[in-house]
Amino acid sequence: MSGLNAVNKRVIGLVSGNNTGKTTLSECFLFNSGAIDRMGRIENKNTMSDFSPLETKRGFSISSSILNYQWKNHNVNLIDCPGYLDFIGQTLEAIQVIDGALLLFDPKASMQAVTEKIIEELNKKSTPVFCILNKMDQENVDYFKAIENIKKNFSVPLVPFTIPIGEGENFKGIIDVLKKTAYLYDSNSKTGVKTEPDSKLKELADSKYNSMVEDIVENDETLLEKYLNGEEINTEDLNNILKKSVLNHSLIPVFAISSGKNIGIDILMDYINSLFPSPLEISGKKALDINTNNVIEINPSDENQLAAYVFKTMADPFIGKLSVFRIFSGTMKPGNSYFVSGPGSSFKFSSLLKIQGKNQSEIQEASAGDIVAVAKITDISTDDTISNPDKPLKMDKIIYPEPIFPKAITPAAKGDEEKINSGITRLIEEDPTIKLENNLEVKQNIVWGMGELHLAIVKEKLKEKFDIDVNMETPKVAYKETIRKTAKAEYKYKKQSGGRGQYGHVLIEIKPLPKGEGFKFEDTIFGGAIPKGYIPGVEKGIKEALLSGILGGFPVVDVYVNLYDGSYHTVDSSEMAFKIAASMAFKKGMAEASPVILEPVMELEITVPEEYMGDIIGDINSKRGKIISISADKNNQIIKATVPQSETFNYAVDLKSMTQGRGIFSQKFSHYDELPQNLAEQIIEERKKQLENHE
Repeated sequence: MSGLNAVNKRVIGLVSGNNTGKTTLSECFLFNSGAIDRMGRIENKNTMSDFSPLETKRGFSISSSILNYQWKNHNVNLIDCPGYLDFIGQTLEAIQVIDGALLLFDPKASMQAVTEKIIEELNKKSTPVFCILNKMDQENVDYFKAIENIKKNFSVPLVPFTIPIGEGENFKGIIDVLKKTAYLYDSNSKTGVKTEPDSKLKELADSKYNSMVEDIVENDETLLEKYLNGEEINTEDLNNILKKSVLNHSLIPVFAISSGKNIGIDILMDYINSLFPSPLEISGKKALDINTNNVIEINPSDENQLAAYVFKTMADPFIGKLSVFRIFSGTMKPGNSYFVSGPGSSFKFSSLLKIQGKNQSEIQEASAGDIVAVAKITDISTDDTISNPDKPLKMDKIIYPEPIFPKAITPAAKGDEEKINSGITRLIEEDPTIKLENNLEVKQNIVWGMGELHLAIVKEKLKEKFDIDVNMETPKVAYKETIRKTAKAEYKYKKQSGGRGQYGHVLIEIKPLPKGEGFKFEDTIFGGAIPKGYIPGVEKGIKEALLSGILGGFPVVDVYVNLYDGSYHTVDSSEMAFKIAASMAFKKGMAEASPVILEPVMELEITVPEEYMGDIIGDINSKRGKIISISADKNNQIIKATVPQSETFNYAVDLKSMTQGRGIFSQKFSHYDELPQNLAEQIIEERKKQLENHE
């Protein structure tokens, strides 16, 4: 695999929103290069990328796929990423390790939220990008108008490198603007046939070439001066500055293709080889030297210190856990031991595997620019760094978005609780954007995902991989109770049943505490009305009563209790008697202290295009929410608001519907607030029915 010099290797990612043709494009790459004999089709369920049963059933990518091909003496490692925002974690993992991104667009579709997120991440890492306008064989496509629409999301020039020949069904070729050459394609061709464009297209191509030269020379003072002076610019100099411009993310080439008809793909493959950087041209990757605790810069080379990053974990049904990693520097061979940063230990790598979709094959060496896998080392996890034992390294980890869509998860069959925990733990290894929470307040296991589709896939994966049937439902709300007034209460617990009786008598005062202060107990007993030995029993009784309030049986918070008087019996009194008396006194006093139900309130940060602002604000108001602030961020508006938790469980679905998938949000707990009386009455009535049914 590392037989080719690293200079001739490329590591690229296919990234974008859904339904832009990434998987079909990857089939073109493999077919044109001879890696496969015939192109698979999504509708035929036979593509190299979408190979899992769930992907073939659903007809779209769920996980990223690792592919590779050779084209004109270049070895290209390719990561085909899913397009739905629910699976954004897979794309973030790929962006962490690629050296160039093919960002696909459907020229007729509007910008998707996931694409905006991907562009943001690519900008953060200054990843070289090609913009690919796919599906140019659709009717009524305006190539240059589509480029103008996309430009709004970039701060650097988008430069057309190819121009379509023909429109819609008649899209039959492209003009390579830089090389001033036209190519036509027939239905069976892997490559285009050179041809002469008509005069109108030639004139357009010449115009775009002049604009391209202007965009390129702006990145070099010497060339810019020559250009302004009207001097002829050497082709080699122009190409050198062009490659530097792409590498520095100061210029983005744009290509017109049809992956469905395999038009323009061979020219795109040529430019991947010539313009995207080799692994040796990537600088700025840093790692922590664990021995010295210093941050060092990784110097990419086959001979230097090993630095590899685990960006993907796969659960292979035949060979178990597969850990997939990109080598940034150094060389690896099977049979050697390597340090893994997560467990902080060294492990013997018995074999190294090259991946092509669902297939793996053993290799004898891997080096800078290779993507390989190791099997059955259970201690390796996604985000670990692999290095030489004598110089252990740790690279920065991926920052995953917090999951935003919760469902309570229960087994369909009794006794499968442990199997659920084990299965979801395995799924989290593959997808860190899944989270499992044991919520003790509502006594539910809650699984969090990025959206409705994400959790639907989690449910199906549990069945497919681990034979676990589960039910998912809206989680319960962790309501609480408190009081609004001060009250006093007295309770005398007296029981005589032959022999020694029970006697406890308390007088308490209860008061509301400020929000968030919990519970405070004090005794101001004077003159030994209750002996000191019984007072802990009083506090225990009140704490027990706090676990279940008098309105809906919810925990009671923010209450001060003062034990100020009482009486005892020298023979019949006991700690238990005072515990019971205190519990009953508290319930009695709470009923007189204006008890209310509190609901958890979440703080939401919502990012949406400006045209959806009215809908979002109206929806927040309808959910009993309050707007905190509104601020602008590039083409979007950021709305901060507080909304009751009961109204947020389905917000990922609501927001997607309101914004055509272009809105994103995050949430965190803010505070507890009083539940409106009409809703409190509904909750109390529901709780009564639940208790009756339970009995």
